[in-house]
Amino acid sequence: MAYNSRNSSSQGGGGMIIGNNNNIVINRNSSESTPLINNETYEVEKKFAPIPSFWNTVKAFAGAGSFALPGAMTNAGLWIGSIGLVLISILSNYTMNILLKCSIQMTQDRVGPEKPSYADIARRAYGRAGELFVCFMNFLVTMSICISYLILIGQNIDYFTKIGYIPMIWIVLPFILLLTFLTDMKYLGFTSIFGALSLILAMFTIVIYGIKDNHVHPLSEYTFDFKNIPLWFGNAAFFFCNHIVVIPVSHASGDNKRYPNVLNFAMIFITIINVAFAVLCYLYYNFSSGGIPSAIVNVLPDGIFANIVKVCVVLELSCSFPLIFAAGLNVVDSSIEIFHHHFNAFPELNGSSNQKAPFFSRNWKFYLIRVVFCSMLAGIASAVTNFGNYTSLIGSLMLAVAGFVVPPLLSLKFFSNQSVPWKAFHISIAVFGVLATILGTYLSIKAFVDPSN
Repeated sequence: MAYNSRNSSSQGGGGMIIGNNNNIVINRNSSESTPLINNETYEVEKKFAPIPSFWNTVKAFAGAGSFALPGAMTNAGLWIGSIGLVLISILSNYTMNILLKCSIQMTQDRVGPEKPSYADIARRAYGRAGELFVCFMNFLVTMSICISYLILIGQNIDYFTKIGYIPMIWIVLPFILLLTFLTDMKYLGFTSIFGALSLILAMFTIVIYGIKDNHVHPLSEYTFDFKNIPLWFGNAAFFFCNHIVVIPVSHASGDNKRYPNVLNFAMIFITIINVAFAVLCYLYYNFSSGGIPSAIVNVLPDGIFANIVKVCVVLELSCSFPLIFAAGLNVVDSSIEIFHHHFNAFPELNGSSNQKAPFFSRNWKFYLIRVVFCSMLAGIASAVTNFGNYTSLIGSLMLAVAGFVVPPLLSLKFFSNQSVPWKAFHISIAVFGVLATILGTYLSIKAFVDPSN
């Protein structure tokens, strides 16, 4: 997914850049790949595929973030929460389009890899320092998402075992770890449609149970504390600031110049579904026994159908974990030479597109790094006591930076001749992102330290 400073890349990574920063040419033999999307349309950029690209985009947003949105509404209320989600979606979509414009500009200028990644764009704008910043930011984002998956997996399985979600995280971990040992994530590609359908089924089921068992109170009774709005922002950013996948999906579409229109329609669809879900859950569950949990999926009662939904969610998250995990490691592998040399599955293949990678790796370090990182992620997941506060912290601290701070700063570098009003607008977005990050991070940490506050 990221720029490759080596001669080639393996299991992801942008194409080779030859020469120095001032004289860069495209290596046409390289290709970027990512386990986050279907690579069938990604290998050769010939025919535009809008429908698969639309669903690739929707799948990229389907995940744990949806289940935190209803709880986030309690921090901002009905009107600020719902209208705010729409505005955050619009702003996120705009900054995603900034990244796409930068990517298109690099291709037109014939500088950098043929299919530039987020880190490639940052490298051209701010050099090696910019590349490394985006590289590690994306790595931390993917690892943080994996932690949220482990939390939800443990909580859902605990409904059946009743021994606590923390022990369940460690019991399930070996099975998830085995999936991360796959040398090519295409073997899990068949789970993408099942995963998207499972999450939609879970959302639909939660809403139906809410309408069946609860009722809407007078709107005047839905109160909130204004000082908690930054916590709402963190959850909104956790869901909508999915900038790390939009560029790979654009390349997979077959025509990155036409993909922005697909992105716009996908964001409209994603926004309608998730805002409606958040609002309905807020209205029907806010006054239920115990209120709205930080992960709304926890409201599902005991019963055959609800239990089937929980199992589907667990299976989907378990299969998504190795995909996101592999994407995070690929980011580092493609930018850090020493990491590639020691921890890549097949460093001896040197990323040659003509060599077929074996099913198993003989590099014991490849497995060791996965055991170490997965154990660390499970340890962090075990320490998280509130899913909503966690997603708010990650959304404020990392995803808001990736979505609202970095893209406008890249735009200022790529399009330095833009008018003064546009420069002021982009600077204001970056300033908003910085302020929201600081305030949201502060309140999220405060909520962790004092959960009763």
